[in-house]
Amino acid sequence: YLKELKPTKVEDLMAMVALYRPGPMAQIPEYIERKNNPAKVKYFDPRMKEYLKKTYGLIVYQDDVLMTAIKIAGYDWEEADKFRKAVGKKIPKEMERQKKKFIEGAIKNGMSSEKAEELFKLIEPFSGYGFNKAHATSYGMLAYQTAYMKANYPVEFMCALLSAEAGDKDKISAAINESRRMGIKILPPDINESRVNFTIVPDKESLDGKAIRFGLSAIKNVGKAAIEAILKAREEAKFTSFVDFISRVDSRKVNKKVLESLIKVGAMSAFGKRAALLASLDEVRSKVAKPSGSTPQQGLFSQEEIAKSSQVSQPLISQDVAEFSDEELQTLERQLLGFSLSARPLGELISQLSHKATHKIYEISPQHTIGETVRVAAVVSEVRIVVTKKTGQEMAFVRIEDDTGSIDAVVFPKIYRSTRDLWVDNRVLVIIGRVDSREEAPTLIVEAVETKDSQKGRAEDNLFIRIPQGVRLEQLTRLKKLLLAHPGEQTVTLVFEGTNKKMRLPFKIKWSENLAHLISEVLEGTA
Repeated sequence: YLKELKPTKVEDLMAMVALYRPGPMAQIPEYIERKNNPAKVKYFDPRMKEYLKKTYGLIVYQDDVLMTAIKIAGYDWEEADKFRKAVGKKIPKEMERQKKKFIEGAIKNGMSSEKAEELFKLIEPFSGYGFNKAHATSYGMLAYQTAYMKANYPVEFMCALLSAEAGDKDKISAAINESRRMGIKILPPDINESRVNFTIVPDKESLDGKAIRFGLSAIKNVGKAAIEAILKAREEAKFTSFVDFISRVDSRKVNKKVLESLIKVGAMSAFGKRAALLASLDEVRSKVAKPSGSTPQQGLFSQEEIAKSSQVSQPLISQDVAEFSDEELQTLERQLLGFSLSARPLGELISQLSHKATHKIYEISPQHTIGETVRVAAVVSEVRIVVTKKTGQEMAFVRIEDDTGSIDAVVFPKIYRSTRDLWVDNRVLVIIGRVDSREEAPTLIVEAVETKDSQKGRAEDNLFIRIPQGVRLEQLTRLKKLLLAHPGEQTVTLVFEGTNKKMRLPFKIKWSENLAHLISEVLEGTA
């Protein structure tokens, strides 16, 4: 909507903040049209021009409702505030009383009864959703400032965002996916490089020659005291080996649980394989750990022997332990970070099924899609199975995520019985579900599930091609020619981003990975 609007002043951002919610959002296309074509600006009543000039004649804010009640219906300020509360709380009895008072006042001030009724209907969509102008101004300014920072200082912005959200694994996961989409490399935690928060480090392969190094505070079980002890020891010199690290840090603050967490997420990987380090942990600690307290005490090894073993062969580290599988390493990372840094990017994982999806997760909100059936290509990140009290049957609460966010999905007993084997962590699925709301957050009520290997040619095997905003007619013409050149048995629906428009094509195609690549080239304008 903002791209269509082409905002030129803060008031434009304020208006979009206020309009982008149920009820008022129906006016967004009209607002955009009036902004871009002043000849379309009109006022329901000439008296309203005084306070609706900056919104091109449209009622946008709670303030506009107040001024309409005062200027048109003859309310005083106290009565107008009661009217605002009645509209906001949607109390039927009070609304009916206010409607009568408003219409009578408007007629008394020279408006016809029909126009007075019509004006009240314009105000009704603000019930429960109206924004006041001061609130919209604050949001608009913050939105502009943060968008400016992200556009002009992308690495710095994403680094600050990651540090701010370090305690929320869902937000961190979404921010890391966004960073990757932007071409910013996220480097894993490193015991010799990481600081408390996320930091910017030089990296030739990343955006602007900078990458973001993972902060130690975002690792589960690694608290403030442990981080301070590690950084204090590192001030003297970087750690040269696992043995060197354990011999120099305070063992009471950097305890076994902290060490295990650091090893599992790969922060110690410069010193050896994770499985080998974990297997050797107890022996190394028993022989070289630095006791707590200010007076240095030696273990079984002298500092010279420790340094020598670090530089030569690290005899205390088990060399014959097989490393964890890729899947096991990713599981360890998810347990302690909330997601896996070493796993393939979500966008890449999901790409094999993205042509079967109608929505990305970020597009789903209870305000805009409640009750709508959507198809989402996503990865299962968490599964909780429960037994219903009423029937004793199993059902599941599932967390799914794509490269734009995550959402909760509810799998009721009937669907769960036929799909139970599919609800496995890290499984890529297409979830067909109805959008619902739970505690004001969107959820999906699962109606069906598809996999990459789902049987082809079924009635529901409809392919979806997402058409980005701003696509040119010439690109659409080339897309049509490309699809016609690949006839087959699968139906195709075009989904136009930023709108609710969908178009089922009158012909069928044969889908392939090569065709998907060609479509991307056409829509991205690179072919």
